[in-house]
Amino acid sequence: MNSIDLALMGIKNLLRRKARTILTVLGVIIGTAAIVVMVSLGLGMNKAFEQQLEQYGSLTMIDIYNYRMYEVMPKDASGSGTDQVYLDDDTVAMIESMDHVEFAIGFKRFDSKIYAGKYENYSNVKAVDLDKLALMNITLSQGVMPTAEGHYEALFGFQVAQNFYDPQSRNPYGNRPQVNIFEDKIELLPSSQYYEGRRPRGYILQPTGVTSETDWNYAWDIFMDYETFEKLKADFDRKNKTENGSGGTGGINRKPKSNEKVNKYDEMKVSVDHVKNVQEVQDQIKAMGFEAYSLTDALENMKKTSAMIQAILGGIGAVSLFIAAIGITNTMVMSIYERTKEIGVMKVIGAQLKDIKRLFLFEASMLGFFGGLLGIAFSYGVSFIINSVLSGMSGDSGYYGPQILSYIPAWLALLGLGFSTVIGLIAGYYPAVRATKLSALEAIRTE
Repeated sequence: MNSIDLALMGIKNLLRRKARTILTVLGVIIGTAAIVVMVSLGLGMNKAFEQQLEQYGSLTMIDIYNYRMYEVMPKDASGSGTDQVYLDDDTVAMIESMDHVEFAIGFKRFDSKIYAGKYENYSNVKAVDLDKLALMNITLSQGVMPTAEGHYEALFGFQVAQNFYDPQSRNPYGNRPQVNIFEDKIELLPSSQYYEGRRPRGYILQPTGVTSETDWNYAWDIFMDYETFEKLKADFDRKNKTENGSGGTGGINRKPKSNEKVNKYDEMKVSVDHVKNVQEVQDQIKAMGFEAYSLTDALENMKKTSAMIQAILGGIGAVSLFIAAIGITNTMVMSIYERTKEIGVMKVIGAQLKDIKRLFLFEASMLGFFGGLLGIAFSYGVSFIINSVLSGMSGDSGYYGPQILSYIPAWLALLGLGFSTVIGLIAGYYPAVRATKLSALEAIRTE
């Protein structure tokens, strides 16, 4: 008996008892959908967490800080003595020479206060190489990126641009004044320290753009060219007599002594070509003696927790599919009793035992396959409802908006379909073997 004849006979037998076939397939649909939807909830957690993390920065970006000096053993043969590592241009060049690193960028950070007439606000000024800042693909809600050739140009974080307050008001943080940073005069003091008496003279900035409201990583920052800021800071110290730390600026512009190596930057960001290479590059940076952090650290911890949740939810769903497998076995056993004479005739006319076995295995696997196929379609419907209705209950407000609660990738759908088909095949194995062991003469005598 060829495979085509076998398949046609199997399909005909399944259609002969439509009600029983439909009920059996329904059990497989519920079991498959239960597993897929349960696992999709765990995958949805991963997806939602990745989206939240991306609000705070790129998953392929590594942050390096100089909160303290790090001492590392030198690489010489003697192994004696220590070297201190610094965040400077040499370090930038060394990191950029690593495999998988796209670029490294250094930031000099200063606390500052900005003024728009009588209104005030706080921010972090980050002095940076603007050519490299353009590589970070920071999205803007207004304006354009600043340039080093511009006159005191700066990029404003959206919270800096929107959250000025009136210090003389009874409720300064309640009713926010409307300040247009592109039209109003914006003055900056390179220190947020409180000054007694008359306020020192700051300098006027020329805002060129505002970061997107979806990018919270830079919401409270002001970016400007590193060299420009150094000149402005020196000019500020000279005019207000605050050089070398007097007057409340903390001496942040102190010039190093001859041959003295110091930290040029307070922090660095390193861009990696792919998220899978982030940990490798991060480990190399830590080996240099720096403290490095990336969002993949939090993501990996979340994935471990999510994997455990997926296993538990998948196990719960597997119980439903196990019950469906029992239903397939029951259907096929009942089919043997109803088709005893048919099996006997097949043996008498010369059908091989393997053909009879293949026939019953085919019918069982078809129950699993079609049940799985419809179960996958049902799962996508349930997933759509979960994401549209339950996730949408929180509305579009908030930092992140509606979240993905259920996520069904293509591999999960194919895995669910394959699993249900295999379950059907396994469930049909016992009835198939039982059918091959029927005596042909006894089978013909029935009925």
